[in-house]
Amino acid sequence: MVAAKDDVSAQVAAFDQKVANAQSATTALTNATNTANTTKKNLDASVSAANTAKTNVDSSTSKANTAKSNVDAAVSTANQTITNANTAKSNLDSSIKNASTAQSNVQSTINAANATNTTLKDTTATASTVNSNLNGTISSANSAKTSLQDTINNSDTAKSNLSGVITQSTDSQKNLNSAVSVANDALQSLSSENASAKSNVEELRGENFNSQEILSGVADLRAYLGLYDSDVVGVQVDYKNKTYKRLGAASGLNGGSDFDQFPMFGGRKRCNVANDGTINAWYGDSAYKEDGSNGQVMVYQPAFWYLVAPVEYEKQSTGVGYHLRKANYYVSGKARAGFRLHPAFFDASGNEVDHIFFSAFRGSIYDTSAKSYIKDDAQVCDAGTDLFCSISGVKPASGYNQNLTRTSIEQMAQNRGAGWHGDTIKATSANQLLMLIEYAGNLQTAIEHGVVDIPWTGLASDDTSSYAVNTGGTSTLGNATGHADSSTQQINGQTLTNTTNGKRSISYRGMEDPWGNMWDFVYGLNFYYESGKPFLGYVCKDFNFAESKQTDNYESIGFTLPSENGYISAMGYSTKFDWLFLPSEVKGDSALPIGDYYYQNNTWNGYRIARLGGNWSDGVYAGGFYWSVTDGVGYRDRNIGGRLVYVPTAKA
Repeated sequence: MVAAKDDVSAQVAAFDQKVANAQSATTALTNATNTANTTKKNLDASVSAANTAKTNVDSSTSKANTAKSNVDAAVSTANQTITNANTAKSNLDSSIKNASTAQSNVQSTINAANATNTTLKDTTATASTVNSNLNGTISSANSAKTSLQDTINNSDTAKSNLSGVITQSTDSQKNLNSAVSVANDALQSLSSENASAKSNVEELRGENFNSQEILSGVADLRAYLGLYDSDVVGVQVDYKNKTYKRLGAASGLNGGSDFDQFPMFGGRKRCNVANDGTINAWYGDSAYKEDGSNGQVMVYQPAFWYLVAPVEYEKQSTGVGYHLRKANYYVSGKARAGFRLHPAFFDASGNEVDHIFFSAFRGSIYDTSAKSYIKDDAQVCDAGTDLFCSISGVKPASGYNQNLTRTSIEQMAQNRGAGWHGDTIKATSANQLLMLIEYAGNLQTAIEHGVVDIPWTGLASDDTSSYAVNTGGTSTLGNATGHADSSTQQINGQTLTNTTNGKRSISYRGMEDPWGNMWDFVYGLNFYYESGKPFLGYVCKDFNFAESKQTDNYESIGFTLPSENGYISAMGYSTKFDWLFLPSEVKGDSALPIGDYYYQNNTWNGYRIARLGGNWSDGVYAGGFYWSVTDGVGYRDRNIGGRLVYVPTAKA
């Protein structure tokens, strides 16, 4: 609009000058003709009249300049209003008011331009009338051309010049009309986008969006444009068109060592952690052990702040929540406007913590009565006294005969002390977000398949044991991402070695088998289905988990899950739970946009539990976003296990 205004101002100034020239020429011609037909006295009077006309022209020019100054002032006011809107973070209403004021000022500018155009049209009409009068005067002057030939010649020259000026004035008017038309189009587009923005804000208000969070997001529109500082990394996921685009400091980078410079990635490290949360040793230290003799093998995860910018979304047909069609995901190692600390980094009292610990390996059990680790998945756990573990060189715990349910894993984790839990939805979502941003695509393609291609039958004729490979295949990788050279299976007294893609473990920055090998129970997330109603999920606000609950400390995720099976094609979205990676639509394929499957069961009413990642035989279905919500409360099986998470208590 400013550029359009400047163009209009320049054309107005040029046109004013040309009109002034035309009027001067007209006066000169009139004076010359009158001199031919009247006395020298009349000529002097004409000169005086011309001078008066010049004064009027100068006055008009001054007024035009004053009008231009007013336009510049209006633009300056508009720019100041925009600046105020970007910095006014106190409340949403003042931001919207400032935006409306800015639009009003822009409208005033356009109205002023239109008024100027009208004035120019009137001036052109006047010039045309003068031209007509001049033609009549010239005709009269021709009758006296014998005595006034020189004067008439001068008049003809002046007429020619005036015609050129009028032609130029007509062209200027056309250009001005075109500029005004462009300005009107811009105004119409701005008005349309402003109406859409207001509609979106109202829609977001209905989602109970905190006004300060809206204001922070509006204040930094760079997030929606994919622009950010050098310490912010992000990715745009276009679920609809199945494409990815790296954003911010991630532009031009590849997953792996390129991301080591960012603390939430490069700061992840394997370590030995005591039951009170003390770090006994880091990977690479001489005291570091993975057999449990120096503490549990965990992955230190520094805290990070995140932002999800929904670029394109649509209301779900159920009326509950949105389908996220395109979104920009960002993480930062420090707090910044519009970003929120990821919910994984809050302790049991709701205080912020600067790190958490993921388990390096799938969970196993320490038998407190025998005072030894159960390394062969013997079905003898006592959830009341035993401890859930993360060590290498053991077969992960499963639940074929023993009561290894989601609640049992949580109990054995808490037996270690305050802060210990089974895998939680908040910790899981933090890890999913990091993997998505770093590898920007199908994770099974970017890293490797994982342990997902081992058949159910044919292994030592065993139809009761877990077929999971032992933990520790990726021990030599340490903190890096990659795959094991080989993975070992122990089934019915036999040991098998797997060295091929699809049958060996993978690791993501110290976390072995983030998907595949065994399903992972995820706590803090319940699902409920009732025939004829939306399939809904509920997140626990704290660590007081319950199996069959959707009220009090459990909140609705704010969007509907699919009631059919399929590959994920869109993530569900609500403003409060924008950090969740749960599907709302399953019309994708095994490659893109996510490449992971979703299973549900809508044949009976009641609660479902959450399990993630897939097991040793799920193939291309498996992945970091592969969810199953088919099973009821208390379900267990030989292909399901769990992981440890440790959340420290914030220090005073």
